[in-house]
Amino acid sequence: MSVADTASRPRLRDSVIVQADGGTLLFLCLAERTVKRFACDEFVKDVVVLLDGTRTIDEIGALACAGAADAGRRVAEVVRILEHERLLSGVAAPEREFRLLGVARAEFYDRQLRLFQDFCDVGWSPETSGAALQRRLGEATAVICGVGGLGGWVALALAGAGVGRIRVCDFDRVEVSNLHRQVLFRMADVGAPKADAAAARLREVNPFIEAEAVELRIGGAADLAGVVKGADIVINAADLPTPNDVAGWVSEACWPDIPHIMGTGYAYHIGVLGTSIIPGRTACWSCVRAETFADHGRDGMETLVGKRDQAGAMGALSGLVGNILAWEAIRILAGLPAALGDRWSEVDFWPLEIHSRAVPQRPGCPTCGARRPGGA
Repeated sequence: MSVADTASRPRLRDSVIVQADGGTLLFLCLAERTVKRFACDEFVKDVVVLLDGTRTIDEIGALACAGAADAGRRVAEVVRILEHERLLSGVAAPEREFRLLGVARAEFYDRQLRLFQDFCDVGWSPETSGAALQRRLGEATAVICGVGGLGGWVALALAGAGVGRIRVCDFDRVEVSNLHRQVLFRMADVGAPKADAAAARLREVNPFIEAEAVELRIGGAADLAGVVKGADIVINAADLPTPNDVAGWVSEACWPDIPHIMGTGYAYHIGVLGTSIIPGRTACWSCVRAETFADHGRDGMETLVGKRDQAGAMGALSGLVGNILAWEAIRILAGLPAALGDRWSEVDFWPLEIHSRAVPQRPGCPTCGARRPGGA
């Protein structure tokens, strides 16, 4: 929008609330959790109320304070300041942009499109329209390894968000003990292959996506070559035979081209968010393992009692972790900054606190060192 163009139709961002106290205006920016304060007169108050994207600058000037003298110039100045402060949207009529996706999709994704629009308006994306972020999701392919307590929540959230192609990989069958936390399954699914039941459920959730079932027990990186082919992101939520084994295989299968979210899990009072690995930009899985595996000297120890086959779990807690992972995947697919890269993160359920530690790229890492600028 150019404030020099009197034909422009300025509109306040949807996430901005405006309050007045005499000669003061407060702009409450919900996205950034900031408050901006300005001195104002009645003319400015009138202008702000009229910034809904339906009027030109000249039309606003004709209405503000009954068309005060030099109104067009004054409106343009107000708009210029608000634009500089990122209080205005880059799109005057977002609904028109949304409908370019198709009327049915625009209606289905309406609230998400408005959120995406605000991401654009606040400058978190180089795109100007929320519809462009939705298109990115619709053109993307996500692979989820394991659709149990974590993976099911991830898959459900990605399907609702409109990720165009979702490939779910699992070897297990639905059991009664899964149902309290594995959100994709119902009593009628007991005994069915998890991958098949999950894919069917995702298609019910969103008719605009494709869901593919891959029934597979992962035994090495080679098993995953066809599964991850063409993927834009892979989320590992599998833990058999061990979480570390599967994570290593998934990362090897994805390297060096496919972003992947690794090391995830939960049990009792800790949810593991793990790390996002974006080849060429973040530390790789080898860097993460080198940083964390020797904690407490564990790399030289023998396991006498391992992780229980029937560890304590709850749907609300698996959903908390799974939806954070889905949000990270959505950010990566939409071209928004990743939040979990170059660090290892866990959420402590009891105080509801996320703890993170930095995981730097190792200059001499044989996996990702050569991909760094100036690397060997």
